Amino acid sequence: MKPIDLYRMVMGSQVWTITSADAAQLYNDELYVPTSVGRGGIESKNEMAKANLEIRLNIEHELSQLLLGSYNEQVLSLTVFTVRDSTVDVTWKGRLASQKPGDTYITLTFESVFTSLRRPGVRARFQRSCRHALYGRGCKLNPEDFAVPVSLLSAAGSVLTIPEAAGYTDGTFIGGMLRTPDSLLSYVIGHVGNQITVQRVSASIVNAIKEAGFGMNYGNSYGGIRATLYPGCDHSRITCKNDFDNLDRYGGFDWIPEKNPMGGSSIV
Repeated sequence: MKPIDLYRMVMGSQVWTITSADAAQLYNDELYVPTSVGRGGIESKNEMAKANLEIRLNIEHELSQLLLGSYNEQVLSLTVFTVRDSTVDVTWKGRLASQKPGDTYITLTFESVFTSLRRPGVRARFQRSCRHALYGRGCKLNPEDFAVPVSLLSAAGSVLTIPEAAGYTDGTFIGGMLRTPDSLLSYVIGHVGNQITVQRVSASIVNAIKEAGFGMNYGNSYGGIRATLYPGCDHSRITCKNDFDNLDRYGGFDWIPEKNPMGGSSIV
């Protein structure tokens, strides 16, 4: 019997289960639907970064259409199962690295899950400003301790009108995040009054605007989208102390001399 491939793709809470077989396959209480799909060979190489797997998926498939959109914000993981007789083995596992659309199919290039095991860790940097990512492992702040529930009233491109933001000093949320109810995050790059500018508008915001019947350039309120704002940080000692009371974990070296005391050459 010819081996059968089962493809399980997951993005957030969405799951796609497809198979290259002629008939539907049931595995682990999930139904794998026959789909026009193919893959390249699975190879073992000395460099895991080169051991990629290419999947060719019908351009009309729901997942293909989603990936062709502009708002793909979550990691797509892939598990390939191979059925031989009555045995099912995990043949390959990884995550989407790139995509290339064609006329009738889209080529998805996945990198092996093992590539993450051989990536070097980031070493601490000797610099004036704090080296830690806000709310990250070095910073150790809990973002929910600083969360601000807000209501998005309107949008004009990437500029969002949020009344609650006006109650904070301009710039408070720059470098912070806007989180929608489905937990998608947008990086905040501007804050003046009640105007919040994000680097990229979240897909959930776009969809809510479409459902309300408005375009991305309008001035009227449509009832509001509940969201959460998180303050940003300029990575200075003063902000760390006054805004977050987190000076014990401050990761900067403010008093680095500008000149090398031993030779006089520039350090920074």
